[in-house]
Amino acid sequence: MSARTLPLLFLNLGGEMLYILDQRLRAQSIPGEKARKDEWTDVDRKRVMNDIITTMFNKKFMEELFKPQDLYSKKALRTVYDRLAHASIMRLNQASMDKLYDLMTMAFKYQVLLCPRPRDVLLVTFNHLDAIKDFISDSPGIMNQVDETFRRLIETYNCLSDGEFQLIRQTLLIFFQDMHIRVSLFLKDKVQNSNGHFVLPISGPVPWGTEVPGLIRIFNHKGVEVKRAEFTTAGNYFTPQREGSFELYGDRVLKLGTNMYSVTRPVETHMSGSSKTLASQAKENIAPNPLAKEELNFLARLLGGLDIQKPAGGDTGFRLNLFTTDEEEEHAAQTRPEELSYKVINIEATQSVPCPTAAAMEVSHSVKERTIAENSLVILLQGLCGRVTTVELRDESAATGRVTSVDAFMNVRLAEVTFTDRQGAVSSLDELFVTGRNIRYVHIPDEVDIRATIEEQLQAIHRVRYFGGRDKGRREFLHDKRK
Repeated sequence: MSARTLPLLFLNLGGEMLYILDQRLRAQSIPGEKARKDEWTDVDRKRVMNDIITTMFNKKFMEELFKPQDLYSKKALRTVYDRLAHASIMRLNQASMDKLYDLMTMAFKYQVLLCPRPRDVLLVTFNHLDAIKDFISDSPGIMNQVDETFRRLIETYNCLSDGEFQLIRQTLLIFFQDMHIRVSLFLKDKVQNSNGHFVLPISGPVPWGTEVPGLIRIFNHKGVEVKRAEFTTAGNYFTPQREGSFELYGDRVLKLGTNMYSVTRPVETHMSGSSKTLASQAKENIAPNPLAKEELNFLARLLGGLDIQKPAGGDTGFRLNLFTTDEEEEHAAQTRPEELSYKVINIEATQSVPCPTAAAMEVSHSVKERTIAENSLVILLQGLCGRVTTVELRDESAATGRVTSVDAFMNVRLAEVTFTDRQGAVSSLDELFVTGRNIRYVHIPDEVDIRATIEEQLQAIHRVRYFGGRDKGRREFLHDKRK
């Protein structure tokens, strides 16, 4: 994994977000003299774009972003873009924000897959920044912010080797590997299959510095060419006329990363495969998560000092809809809750079983495991003991059975198991042990009250910890005897 990947991921996804927002704002804009108070105008559009770009290229945030570090988690990165999208008077509801993020991620994933060379990921980034500069051409102050980031990119990445760029590209592909959202624009252009996977072209320009395939050279032991042979390729390849410019100004040649949206070409997203089935059965859970993550607190500190423009008075700002109709938006909100796509544990209606007693809930005798469970969502899985649920594995197989135990490392033991492999073959097992690192999703039965289950498990842990009373018996964490 490359520690230099985060700036490229953030800037490219940010560029795609700005493309989409600009397209939708232009589509919904009304001439200023005809607009009512609650309708968009071109002035509002420019204000929103300026506010978001100003926040996105904040100097302090850029300094933190360019420090060598691992990628943020998908949930943490989503939180950053939520903040950015609402950095002005515009407001997006949850369904529109979901659609926006899906379009952003799938567009950049497509660009990374199609880069002729790993180094061309930098040209894709430059294309995004060039387009962002066009959005703020009449705002020299903001333009200076973007140019400063441009220079920082050139200084940081132009000196990297091809091997380092290959590692960056591989890190990006690993980040995107589980995302298979279908996009109507890609489907119409036949560059994406119905299962959400992209179709890679077998024609077009070859990477700069390489030759068109079709010629075999044979050399002797002295390195002298002694024979040539030609063969026919299935694709239509050609050599690019020149290499794209890696400077502040210049022709990038590569078109990946340019704005592919227009007002007259709407774009829709659709979930593929099992995600769509899960979403149709899922219930939206609007209760806040009682287990906050330090990762999100860190991101809040990075963005916390940014000045966000808020509407004056009690006005909540203009509302932007990324859907064609309000009915479509409401349907998306019901069938695509946030919990489904951006949390490790998914909510799904499954078999109805009697609620297990509190005695069935396990509490580990290990102090370390209790501490880990108490500070993570593993505690919810431990509350499922005695219930029938489905565990999806990373190799596309799935196991449905009764949960008998879950440890703090999310290793799950199931009984009376129906196992379905990736080819669809079904088999029955008396017992199955699944290691935590092989689990992709754990389905939570619909009748489970998540908050109540977590609270009951916490109480059980506290009963074990303080079984002799707060001031009596063995203590979990001993005080310093020297005091």
